[in-house]
Amino acid sequence: MSRLFFVLISLIMSQAGATNVENLYQAQAEITTQDKQERQKLTPEILQKVLSKVVGDSDALANKDISHLLEQSDRFVKQYAYVKNYSLGNESEQSLSLTFNEQSLNDSLRAINLPVWGKSRPEVLFWLVIREGSEETVYGTEQMTSPLITVIKQQVDIRGVPLFLPLMDLEDEEQLKFADSSEELDKNNLFTLASVRYAPKVILLGVVSEQEGNTLVTWQWLVDGQHHQFKTAGELSEALQSGINEFANKLADQFIDIDKKHVKQEYQLYISEVDDYKDLFHVTSYLSNLKYVSKVNVRTLEASELEVCIVLEAGLHFFEQVLEDDGLLSKKQLKSRVSNLEYRLNP
Repeated sequence: MSRLFFVLISLIMSQAGATNVENLYQAQAEITTQDKQERQKLTPEILQKVLSKVVGDSDALANKDISHLLEQSDRFVKQYAYVKNYSLGNESEQSLSLTFNEQSLNDSLRAINLPVWGKSRPEVLFWLVIREGSEETVYGTEQMTSPLITVIKQQVDIRGVPLFLPLMDLEDEEQLKFADSSEELDKNNLFTLASVRYAPKVILLGVVSEQEGNTLVTWQWLVDGQHHQFKTAGELSEALQSGINEFANKLADQFIDIDKKHVKQEYQLYISEVDDYKDLFHVTSYLSNLKYVSKVNVRTLEASELEVCIVLEAGLHFFEQVLEDDGLLSKKQLKSRVSNLEYRLNP
């Protein structure tokens, strides 16, 4: 294939749009009862599932600060519901569905320097090729219910990757004339050419073969005119799952929002009931020791009201949630200023 071919392919793919992945902040777990205790027990597990979709790097889930978030998982719950598992053929089987607060969770992740992969994600066209001797089978939409595709679908759902299969109709079959070439590179180019009609943002090719009694999956993906390659091995389902997981990590690393690192923001905070310098020291020490506050400057202290300027490295919503949980400062219900950052020092 000529260099012009790759330039044209890159141009087409660069114009392809992304899609919004729905329900990123929602996940489920099977339950035996609808007791509050079971719901609270399952909340960290369900939040972990959401984090697998929202955090771009699965390895980052080992971050020690993630454990702290999981311990406080209840605070992120926005809504819960009980749903029947009709797909299991038994209506008595139920799952707990939790929806988490997007803004609060994102703020918390950014505050511990973890990436947040937004809802807008590139569509991925996936070509799965099974090699058995000299025979090659390419999976398409007709194989959507096959065990292999089910394994892959489960893994992409876990990571929130919008992946779709080719139709594998007559037009695709015409493009993929394996007999026309025995060169591996040329075969890959055929898949790239066959992908043009789908206008995907990303092309992923997974070739399954046997090597010394083990399953080997060779993965190649094309994005922005650049080819990338890696391999996974082991039992077939395991090799496919680990491959999709590694691909999701690489994809997120390339497409994750530039603003994942939180921009510092300055706010004015007004606190009443600060009666003396002992209270002043107490409040300023407390604010300065908060993990997400990088600077505290005292402006004035008049008539028992303290005015401070704070610089946050996390979102305001998250900061307010921390204050509420700690209980030292209570937010005023009746505001005397336009600012909503008015608090009262509790005794």
